[in-house]
Amino acid sequence: MSKRPLSAIIKDWHKRSIRENRKSPNQIRKLIRQDPDALEAKLYTNPYAAILASPLRKCSFHSRIFPSKLLLRFGLAWHPETNRNWAFPTLRKTTGFGYYVNFKKEILQVLQKGAYQATFRGAATYRSDMVEHVQDVLFRQTHTEFCKHPIQMYDTLEPVTAKHWKSKGSAEYQCILSFDTTKITLCELDHQTETQQHVPCYNMHRIWSPEDMDRLKSQLNIPKNTPLGLGVPKSIDTVQLAIDLWHCRQFIK
Repeated sequence: MSKRPLSAIIKDWHKRSIRENRKSPNQIRKLIRQDPDALEAKLYTNPYAAILASPLRKCSFHSRIFPSKLLLRFGLAWHPETNRNWAFPTLRKTTGFGYYVNFKKEILQVLQKGAYQATFRGAATYRSDMVEHVQDVLFRQTHTEFCKHPIQMYDTLEPVTAKHWKSKGSAEYQCILSFDTTKITLCELDHQTETQQHVPCYNMHRIWSPEDMDRLKSQLNIPKNTPLGLGVPKSIDTVQLAIDLWHCRQFIK
C-alpha cells in the first residue's frame, strides 16, 4: 500500500493545471502495475474519483460550483444559414468559454421551456428538441468509447440469477453491460459476481440500437437471442467508458 497520506494524494490531483506536478500516462500505468492495491492505483482506476477530481466549474442554472464531470457543457457556434449562435453539447475536452448545467434531463426540460435565455444570457439559440438530442449524443458516446477497445478486453459473463453473474476469472469490473431484453431499468447498482459486490449493471437495450447489439453478438459468435453480459474490467483505460455510462444514468433517472 502507498505510504502517502490521503490528503497529499488529493492535493496532488488538484494540481492538474501545473504540468510538472502531473504524472504521465506511462508513469500512472507503471504505478498501477507495480502495486495495483495501492490507494493511488485504486484512485486512478476509479471513475468516481476521476469525476470528483475534475476541474471545478459553475453551473449556470443553479449558480453553484461543481466538478466539471458532474455537469453538461454547452458551447456556442455561429450558424451562417440562420445568422445565429446555436448552443450545442460537448462531452469531451474542448477549449474556450462554455456554459455548464446540471447533468439531468429535468434541467434541460426547464431550459427548453424558455429558461435558456437567462442561462445563456440571451447569447444563444436553443434547439427545440435539445433533450432528445442530448440523450442521443450521450447514448452514442458510450458506443463510441466501447468500440475504442478490442472486443477481447471485455469478459463474457453468464447469468446465474437476475443479479448474479458468473465470470471465468477473478477480475474486478467497473460495471456490467447486460443485453437481456426483459430488463426495463436502465441501471441497477446491486449486481454481483463471485468476487465482487455492488457492481453497476446497465441495460444496453435502453442505450444502444438493435443494430449495434446484433453486430456485437456477431463479433462474439453469440446467437442474437442468447442472454449476454459483458464485464468492463477495472483499469485506467475503462474509466472514461464507466463515466459515460454513469452520465446516461444521471441524465435518465
